[in-house]
Amino acid sequence: MYRPRSWSNPVLIILPYGRDVRHRLYAPALVAIALLGLALRIWSARGGLWVDEAWSAVFAARARTPLGVFIAINHDNNHHLNSLWMQMWGIGASPLALRSLSIATGTLTILVAGAIGAQRGVGYALVAALLFAVSPILVNYGSEARGYAPMLLAALTMIWRVAAVLDDPRRISPRTAWGLGGLAMLGLVSQLTMLFFVLAIAAWTMWVMVRRLPIDAALGSTIRLLLPCFGACILVVGMTIGAAVWSPTGMQVGDYSDFSLVGWSTAMVMLVGSTLGLPDEGQWIVVVVIVAIIWLGLGARSRRSVVGPFAIVASIFPLLFPLLQIGNSGFPRYFLLTTVAILLLVADGIASALDSRTAGRRWTKVLAMLCLGGIVVVSLYEDIAQAALRRGDPGAAIATMAARAPRGAVVMVDYLRSVAVLRVAAVEARYPLAIAGDCPARRFLQVDLSAHESASPTTVRCGRRYRRIVVRRSARLSGIDWALYEIADPFGSERHTGSRF
Repeated sequence: MYRPRSWSNPVLIILPYGRDVRHRLYAPALVAIALLGLALRIWSARGGLWVDEAWSAVFAARARTPLGVFIAINHDNNHHLNSLWMQMWGIGASPLALRSLSIATGTLTILVAGAIGAQRGVGYALVAALLFAVSPILVNYGSEARGYAPMLLAALTMIWRVAAVLDDPRRISPRTAWGLGGLAMLGLVSQLTMLFFVLAIAAWTMWVMVRRLPIDAALGSTIRLLLPCFGACILVVGMTIGAAVWSPTGMQVGDYSDFSLVGWSTAMVMLVGSTLGLPDEGQWIVVVVIVAIIWLGLGARSRRSVVGPFAIVASIFPLLFPLLQIGNSGFPRYFLLTTVAILLLVADGIASALDSRTAGRRWTKVLAMLCLGGIVVVSLYEDIAQAALRRGDPGAAIATMAARAPRGAVVMVDYLRSVAVLRVAAVEARYPLAIAGDCPARRFLQVDLSAHESASPTTVRCGRRYRRIVVRRSARLSGIDWALYEIADPFGSERHTGSRF
C-alpha cells in the first residue's frame, strides 16, 4: 500500500493512504471535517449532567480510589474508563470537563473513520469522516460523560487494523494480534457492549478468510489474529462478574425490562433515524434502510471491499434480540454496532458512485451528491435542535431555585433517580440544596415527566398546592423531561426539616 514520503503533517502520520489520495487536498479537508465534528460535540455538551451521567459521578466519588472503580461499583452504569475520568475531575467539576473524554475520543473516531476509507481512496475517506462527524447519534454519545465514545474509538480502530490485515493476510503477526487485544481491552473497560464489536469482527474475519483459504487454515488464521481479543473479553467480563459476586449487593441494574417487540421496533426506528438524521415517525424507515443496507452490502462485496462483509454481519446483529428474546432491547445505544455498519456502507455506496471511473453515469454522481448533501443537512439540523434541549439541563432547576431562594432550599422529588441529578447540579453550582422524598410539603417540587407528557400548571402534594415555574424536555437519545414547581403559599411549608434522601 502506498505511503507518502513526507511525514511532516501530523494528520498524514496517523492515516494509511490509497494510491489516489491527493495530499494537498486530503489533509486540510480531513482536518476541517474533524473540527466540524469537534464543534458539534462541544456545542452538544452544554447543560447539566442527566440521570445516567449524574449517577456515574456519584458512584465514582463513592468509590474513592481507582481500584474502587473496578471492585466497588457493581452497577451496569459503571463504565470503568469514564468513571476513572470523572473521579479524577471530582463530582463538582463542570459538565464540559467531565464530558471532555467523550468529546476527545468522539472527535478522534472521525479521523479513524477516514482512515478506514483511505484504504480505498480519498473519496471514501472524506465521505466516511463527514458522515461520522455529523451523525446525530455519534454527536450525542460523543458529548456526554459515558463510555460509548471511547468504546467506539477502540472499535473503529480495531476495524481499521483488521481491514488492513484482511487486505493483506501477510500482516498477521503477534504484534498485530496483541495490538488488537489491547484495543479490545480499552473498548471493554470503556463499555461492555464492546463485546458485540469483538464478536462481529470475529465473524467478519472468519467470513473473509474462508473465501480465501481452506476452512481449517481460515480458522487458524482467525484465532491467531484475535486470540488476545478473546482473552481481553474473558478477563474484563470475568473481573466484572467476580467483583459483583463478592459484593454484598451483587450486580445492580438501573433499568431492566423484558424483551418487547414494540420496544425493539421503536429502538430500531430511533437508531436509524438518529444515525442518518431522519425522523422517528414511521416504521417504513427501518424497512427502507434494511433494504438499502443489503443492497449496499452486496455492492460493496462485489467491489471486493473487506468492509462490506463486516457491515452485513453488523447489520444482522439486531435481529438476535427478538430471536433470543434479549431484554433491554428498547435502548438504541446498545445497537451502536449497527450504526457503524450503516455509516460505513452509506459511505462506501456514495464514494463508489462519485468515483471517477463511473464518469459515464452522471446520474449516479448527481444522486450520490444529493444523498450525501441531504444526510449532512438533516443531520446538522438534528444536531443543533437536539443540542438546544441540553438533555433536559438539570442545571436550570438549580438556577431557578437559586434565583428565588439564594440562601438555599429544600426540594421534594417523587423518585430516587432524580436525587443524583439535583445533587450533582447543586454541587457544581455551589448551591446549598436539600432533597426530600416525603411530607411535609417543601417550597419546591420537581416532577419527572414521561415522554410527550404535558406538565400541569398546578399540582398538589402533602395537601398543598404548587404552581409550575419551569419545564425542560430531554433530547432524542438522552436526558429526562421534568417540571419544577413552587408552593403557592410558602409561609406554611417546612423549608429545612423532615426526611431527606
